[in-house]
Amino acid sequence: MEEALTLRRSIWTSTLISLIGLVVFVAVAALVPQPETQAGLIVLSTVLALIPSVIWLGFFYQQDRAEPEPKKLVVRVFIFGAVAAALVTFLSAYETSVIRQYPSLIVRFILTTFTVALVYEVLKIAVVRYVVLGTNEFDRITDGIVYGLAAGIGFATLLTVSEILRADGLVPLAGAIRAVDNALVHGALGAVGGFYIGRVKIDGKNLQWMLGGLAIVTLGSSIYLVASREVSRSLEFNPWYSLGVALVLTAIVTGVLYYFYRRATLRDTGALQTVSMAINARSKVMPWDIHQRYDFLLIGAALLAAAVAVGSSLTLNTQAERYEGDLALTFAYPSGWVVNADEGGEWLARELTGPGTIKPVLQVSENKSRADSDLQVLAANFTAILDAEKALFVELDSTELEVAGQPAIQVNYSYAAQTASGPVVVRGVETYVTNGDNVIAMRYEAQADVFERGLPAYQRLLNSVQFQ
Repeated sequence: MEEALTLRRSIWTSTLISLIGLVVFVAVAALVPQPETQAGLIVLSTVLALIPSVIWLGFFYQQDRAEPEPKKLVVRVFIFGAVAAALVTFLSAYETSVIRQYPSLIVRFILTTFTVALVYEVLKIAVVRYVVLGTNEFDRITDGIVYGLAAGIGFATLLTVSEILRADGLVPLAGAIRAVDNALVHGALGAVGGFYIGRVKIDGKNLQWMLGGLAIVTLGSSIYLVASREVSRSLEFNPWYSLGVALVLTAIVTGVLYYFYRRATLRDTGALQTVSMAINARSKVMPWDIHQRYDFLLIGAALLAAAVAVGSSLTLNTQAERYEGDLALTFAYPSGWVVNADEGGEWLARELTGPGTIKPVLQVSENKSRADSDLQVLAANFTAILDAEKALFVELDSTELEVAGQPAIQVNYSYAAQTASGPVVVRGVETYVTNGDNVIAMRYEAQADVFERGLPAYQRLLNSVQFQ
């Protein structure tokens, strides 16, 4: 009883200290100016990602005072967790180009669960399994929690850096809150996965037990990924709202970790009786069947994620409508988009279920021109019209390309739009191509923070164009 009270007192004291540290970190981040250079952005993103990770890892390392793990080994697991995250940064492209293109939230959740979330959790478990599981230092169930936490926090650190760099212009306060959320969630899920790893090694639990643990952390990861994606992209950034979510998340994560750590401590001290495999845990060479359990599970899960990713990509290509109207061309567009206009030489569709106050738009228009008109001049004229119509219009770049075998010019731009909640930045891209005595303009616009999400649909539209 005395040991349990001491553990409870230690955890809540450390939690309070960690919570104060995280709040101070977010408050300081609110005062940091947004960097103006790429080098400054890289430095800032690294600092923002590291500080909450160090605070959270330090919090839990304090709980392992009875038989603390070697700091070098904890740091090694942390580094390998970051390396694992670096290996799967390509999943952000899959998430943008495939998962977010499905209109159904349920479908997006299922795909996230069996692809991105599953790969994330498999990699965290793999780090613990291949870096530290077979060593003499892994001799208690609580060790699995500490090493799992280190792997998860390392994973979260690199993930946060990648997200901030991709956002390119994210305010420091938003980046700091995102860093806190990532460290809390991925660290906690890594720790829970580590608990299940420890039970397999120390108590001789079977494959079904580890499979259940993987399912739990994968489901938790998916809920977090989908919720953060859907909520944050449908609402404008509010620092107080985001900070409140981070504090609630801290309380939930602390409770979860307390539960699992307390159970692990009771098992380690013998307060909870189990079929012990401690004699195997003391050996650097694990029994062959434990090797087999982990390897079979990890490889099987990875293959499942790959199969679902390939299948969802192939299925997406068949979920498109084909425009065959009065315009002198045909093209494919996402079936979930609602057509608002299809007359007078113009076609327009909106993603009404999409994120942002200003919904993403695809627009194709046909305008008369002389057959010998210079495409550069035509593009400049259209851009001048946009400049006159849009507030604070900025042409970002212009590139030459081909559409359906015809030379084309593509212009990227941004402007400010007024909404009920205040002004927002809108990003757009328009491609111009001539077809006889017509010039075709194909446009995509969305709020700047979700613009990248719809680019794959726009690219598929361009790739599907056929002139009549």
